[in-house]
Amino acid sequence: MNANKGATALDAAARKASAAGQAQEALRHLMAANRMEPSATREILIRDLRIAAAIVDTRGPKSRPRKDPGPLAYEQGMPVSSLHEVTADIVNSAFADKGCLYLPRAIDSTAVGQLRDSIEASHNALHGENPEPQWHSIPRYANGKQAISVAAARDFAKTSGACLASDSPHTMFLVCDMLERTGITALARDFIGENPLMSASKFVLWKANPGTPAEWHQDGRFLGDKNDIVSMNVWTCLTDCGEAAPGMELVLKYFDEYILNASGNVFDWSVADSQVDAYRTRFPVVRPDFKAGDMLIFDHWLLHRTYRNTRMTESRYAIESWFFAPSEFPDGRAAVIP
Repeated sequence: MNANKGATALDAAARKASAAGQAQEALRHLMAANRMEPSATREILIRDLRIAAAIVDTRGPKSRPRKDPGPLAYEQGMPVSSLHEVTADIVNSAFADKGCLYLPRAIDSTAVGQLRDSIEASHNALHGENPEPQWHSIPRYANGKQAISVAAARDFAKTSGACLASDSPHTMFLVCDMLERTGITALARDFIGENPLMSASKFVLWKANPGTPAEWHQDGRFLGDKNDIVSMNVWTCLTDCGEAAPGMELVLKYFDEYILNASGNVFDWSVADSQVDAYRTRFPVVRPDFKAGDMLIFDHWLLHRTYRNTRMTESRYAIESWFFAPSEFPDGRAAVIP
């Protein structure tokens, strides 16, 4: 069967599954068809189906049994694992120890280059006139509350050197395909204990430019008043960073509460330098040297910031992909099927 006939058959199977209310099955067929024969129209359909078919399950938190994976390994002060050996238990143990897990060399140079080029094109489309819809188009959301929430995230991203993956169907396809192929989506499912959902507001394509350091923060402060969410963020670095390009600065401690405002905060969600200085006497505060293709996994409690300075000369490309438990999904957010 040639690519055209194979993709046509898969498209037909997707339509049948969608008509039967089997969104996950329809997505599986559409993704396979697009790998075989890429299509801008299909990528927009995939994006819209991921949003339209996402259902938040509010039946309550699920049981998430954990096992001790044994001693952790470390690099640059962070717990570390290879992509091929990582498990949900290792993620859980790493979070409890230092608040994050480092996966070096998680994707190869070919994938890095493809994703970086696609993010660049997405940013160009965002700032251009009359962009092609597979590079930039605004999807519909289930209700006005979700649309307003995503619009606010879109505006914040645009001023921060980022754009939303849900606004770029082609790049969203490539990223979701990468997350599935590398086993990250399955890892999120094992860690969360449910079929995970993503959030349109927290699925971000970064092009961070040099400048002054960003504000210290915990991402949970952006996620509303629900404190019992279950999350796993996979930050994928597509640029060597920390020297020539902006990197990350991390407080290697697991917090299970939000650090509230103090004198010197710029925003109501930010943590002042003076507060972090107090932690430096008790916990490691590191600026890791990340390489293109590395991943860093953490949740909504990690205290961190983008580290940059005016001596840097390059932009940092990265993907921020948050997974959440449907039973404890952030209130008011637009859900997305991974």
